[in-house]
Amino acid sequence: TLEHTRGTPTPIESFPRTEIQSPDPLQKSKVGNFFKKSFVIVRVCVWVCSLRSAYPCSERLKNAGFVWSPSVGHEELQQGLGVSVKVTVISEHFREPLTFTCDGSSTVDLLIYQTLCYAQDDLDHVDVDDYLLKVCGQNEFLNKNHLVLTLSCFSFSLFSPKYHCICCQFCCAFCCLFVKHILCFEKGYIIIECYTLYVTSCVLCYFFVFLFSILVSPVHSLSFFLSLSLSLYRSFPRVCFPVQINQLPRESQLTVTLYASALPPPGGAEEKGKQRRSIEALGWVTMPLFNFRHVLTCGRKLLGLWPSTAGNGNARSSSPNFSQPDSVILQVRHTHTHTHTHTHTHRPTFKTNFLLTAEDKRLLWEKRAFCQAESAALPLVLASAPRWEWACLPDIYALLRQWVCLSHLDALGLLHASFPDQELRRTAVQWMDSISDAELLDFLPQLVQALKYECYLDSSLVRFLLRRAIGDIRIAHYLFWLLKDALQDSQFSGRYQHLLAALLCCVGRGLREEFDRQCWLVTILAKVAQKVRDTTSSRQTVLREGLEEVKQFFSVSSNCRLPLNPALVVKAINIQSCSFFNSNAVPLKLSFQNLDPKGDNISVIFKSGDDLRQDMLTLQVIRIMNKIWIQEGLDMRMVIFRCFSTGRGRGMVEMIPHAETLRKIQVEHGVTGSFKDRPLADWLQKHNPTDDQYEKAVENFIYSCAGCCVATYILGICDRHNDNIMLKTSGHMFHIDFGKFLGHAQMFGNIKRDRAPFVFTSDMAYVINGGDKPSSRFHDFVDLCCEAYNLIRKHTHLFLNLLGLMLSCGIPELSDLEDLKYVYDALRPHESEADATMYFTRLIESSLGSVATKLNFFIHNLAQMKFASSEERPVLSFAPRVHTVKSDGLIRNLYVCRHVRTYNPSKGYAFVVKVEREGQQGAVLVQRSFEEFHELHSKLRLIFPSSKLPSFPSRFVIGRSRGEAMADRRKDELNGYVWHLVHAAPEIAQCDLIYTFFHPLPRDERPGTVVNTLQKPAEMTWSPVSGKELGEVKLSISYKSDKLFIMVMHIRGLVSLCDGTDPDPYVKLYLLPDPQKTSKRKTKAARRTCNPTYNEMLVYERIPLGDLDQRVIHLRVLGDGAFWENTLLGETYIALKKLVPGQHWVDWHQLGTAGTESTR
Repeated sequence: TLEHTRGTPTPIESFPRTEIQSPDPLQKSKVGNFFKKSFVIVRVCVWVCSLRSAYPCSERLKNAGFVWSPSVGHEELQQGLGVSVKVTVISEHFREPLTFTCDGSSTVDLLIYQTLCYAQDDLDHVDVDDYLLKVCGQNEFLNKNHLVLTLSCFSFSLFSPKYHCICCQFCCAFCCLFVKHILCFEKGYIIIECYTLYVTSCVLCYFFVFLFSILVSPVHSLSFFLSLSLSLYRSFPRVCFPVQINQLPRESQLTVTLYASALPPPGGAEEKGKQRRSIEALGWVTMPLFNFRHVLTCGRKLLGLWPSTAGNGNARSSSPNFSQPDSVILQVRHTHTHTHTHTHTHRPTFKTNFLLTAEDKRLLWEKRAFCQAESAALPLVLASAPRWEWACLPDIYALLRQWVCLSHLDALGLLHASFPDQELRRTAVQWMDSISDAELLDFLPQLVQALKYECYLDSSLVRFLLRRAIGDIRIAHYLFWLLKDALQDSQFSGRYQHLLAALLCCVGRGLREEFDRQCWLVTILAKVAQKVRDTTSSRQTVLREGLEEVKQFFSVSSNCRLPLNPALVVKAINIQSCSFFNSNAVPLKLSFQNLDPKGDNISVIFKSGDDLRQDMLTLQVIRIMNKIWIQEGLDMRMVIFRCFSTGRGRGMVEMIPHAETLRKIQVEHGVTGSFKDRPLADWLQKHNPTDDQYEKAVENFIYSCAGCCVATYILGICDRHNDNIMLKTSGHMFHIDFGKFLGHAQMFGNIKRDRAPFVFTSDMAYVINGGDKPSSRFHDFVDLCCEAYNLIRKHTHLFLNLLGLMLSCGIPELSDLEDLKYVYDALRPHESEADATMYFTRLIESSLGSVATKLNFFIHNLAQMKFASSEERPVLSFAPRVHTVKSDGLIRNLYVCRHVRTYNPSKGYAFVVKVEREGQQGAVLVQRSFEEFHELHSKLRLIFPSSKLPSFPSRFVIGRSRGEAMADRRKDELNGYVWHLVHAAPEIAQCDLIYTFFHPLPRDERPGTVVNTLQKPAEMTWSPVSGKELGEVKLSISYKSDKLFIMVMHIRGLVSLCDGTDPDPYVKLYLLPDPQKTSKRKTKAARRTCNPTYNEMLVYERIPLGDLDQRVIHLRVLGDGAFWENTLLGETYIALKKLVPGQHWVDWHQLGTAGTESTR
């Protein structure tokens, strides 16, 4: 599918015909027979050899050597049918860019052919296969056929060497037996070789299957090479478990925990010795009872214990701890036996899977035959199996075979730690095999974590990931960095080292060298970031000095791909454009030069000292939410940016251009700007001066704000202040910095800092409503929020699976079932859509009415004042850009000629200023309000001392400050003020602030805004004329099980009261015929609005289906008045003949008539 979200495509990129040779395999003599001792690795090695041979470098289809642009699935493709796409092509064959439109379902081949028609006169001698479309600014290409899944990969330099050479090379990488390190020592080589041989032989006496690499290196500062410290403790008696071997599941594991109690104090009294001693766990170790050949473990084993603090209740390594030199070594001896096991599964512990009660499990297992119609219920049914003994397995496997194939999203639920059975996991991976490469990238972090739950290295999931990685460079790229980041987990570092070595063995020299360059660049940036962070002063100088090393890096390496995205290739760093952010972690703002000359510079943020894995997970879940919305035809205009951890405590974040934090927008109106309603609207108006641009920006704001509200509420994102919420000039709002989530709020003592369900403030509502009063746009916003919320609720199990698989990743705020339960409670999957709609509407009202959010913003403004740079010059909130005397010309004279009445955006008076400049004929008229003059004076005082500035008219007056008399008085005062400004000292009179203030804005150039006095709009009169349309009401009506459900959603266009104020409307219903008026139902009253939102459900019970045709809804909208006197604002009658049982009837209904009614 043609992907145009990342740039403008440019053609004429031919296929590479060169091949890169893979490195020479290690000689057999260097490895010897070492790999024969590890049969698991040898078996994986054989499979890797066959995998590599399936992707020869000579086959262009499988090994094209390009990064393919992500393709969309069938659901998104259906959304694009009938949509025209604008394509711009840049090529050396054209003098100017070629622009044309095509259908959204067109193939890339068709675009290439259409482009060549413009470029070539004779197409008979042109082969379309020799051309590709490349995304401008990125090293990313469009796949030829938009319906074919991408199977291409990097130039992996794959060829088929001999089997034993591959095995030797693979085992050397796996087991870390780097013989070349030993050979590099000219002196002492024989001694080290002997020591290695002796230690290997010693360990082999106790160790067979669990053989680890052994490497003895000389210590130059000491006179000896190896020092051993041994301690022997008392032995323990034989432990016998009353379990028959043939009843043990194949995945059974033995967990040993070593406990100790403190010794009594010496010379203590006899009573003290009898006191109960505290018992403390010193360490633990887990080992499988059966090896990968299904043979029961026997003989003596040395097991290194993991510290008790390092244990993880969701995933425990089955490997002993030999990575820590001071670990406690436990020797165990198993009875020799030749018995083979034929059982297959381990009883689930359900520590990470599904919030099922014992009664739920019993009922699900009894009714499992009825659950087969719902394929996604299989994980729940299997989690409810009462027993997993060998005698029960035929029934379970039969159920698995009879079940309808699960989708790849539902199959994720079978990869939890609760399901260690290899047959079950193999089936789950088989079901996931149909997933596209683009979709696989969405769930790759979860699959990497699921590797911890595999019993053996050679598993279906391992083979699946390696096979897909060798088929697509993006998967190989991200899998490399995920595995490299997972190496920090000491319990599973051995397994991830093996997988990382297997991946590097598969991809060949070309990509290995690319990964080496990326790791080198990240290491340099981490050192620079740490230096800048440790420096308290002159950080910019330290940053520029440190970036010289990055400059040296690019002098050695001509280019490098960024870990954020393999399609981003950079060739240099722009040191002058680099800076840092004033926050606790002091992130670096880096600007790289794009390798593609047609592309813009690439800006990223590099963080050191922050764990970005939580940000990665949060953005991943939000990205999946956005895809679900798009698949359902709901585009929430979300800003999705990349964030990637390149190691513990460091990582990269993509920078979004043309965006600003809410804090910087709000403080343009002063430090108390967080309490004002207009800052966001004024900022958007400043950057979108025309009506069409502003309307488009507001539309983007409504959609993106709704998406942010839903996503942040579901994920419980906390620590929200106005510096981690950003707004683009195009109106798109998005959140950054997800250091707190799943309800783990930051605390002030015993008080939560985040007290609102999500961030939705009055200045956001001001943008949506177009003013300080609710409008019909707010109805659209509420409907969008509720619809988006209900769509995500349908996929509750998907998000629980995604987060459940990450329970063992080491994120502190995602570690147990309570964290999963938070998301489950937020999604409320057992409620109906109507109940969920009402619930989320109340959340919107609660967030909008919360004062704590604005108070947090204000406190954050005060805290950030200490970071304010003295070099930053103040700017005007209503001016989109800065103007100078050089650009506009010297101002000769300023004169406030008159005042005009204004009604938009608020009632008041504006003052027309006549501006005369040197070299210009005639004068220019600009219109400015008194508040804007006051902002100019306030920001001039930030630059110049008050003694050099003219006095400004008082802002506070007694009586009416908006009357015409006051406007006349202020006109004269402002006239004197601007005269003194223009005749002040040159540094003041020619200041950029003054020239920006008097530069014409788009509103000054509109006809009728300055020259003609604005006319007051016609007064809206209210009269109780019968039959007059007085607004509309939106209802959702449905009938089910003898119940009539009526949801009162919104009302728009109500008429104001006689005194011009807005009413407090509420809705009253009667179900006619009702002579006794017993069917009265009513909603709560909304406050001071003509466009209220309710989303309240009114229910009538015991309504027979046959009575619906004779029933009529009498709806009345009343204004809640004083002294029990309510005003009838409108009414309507709705016949239920059109209602279809089982369906929702959602429609707007006209209101008419008006009068007065006493409350009954």
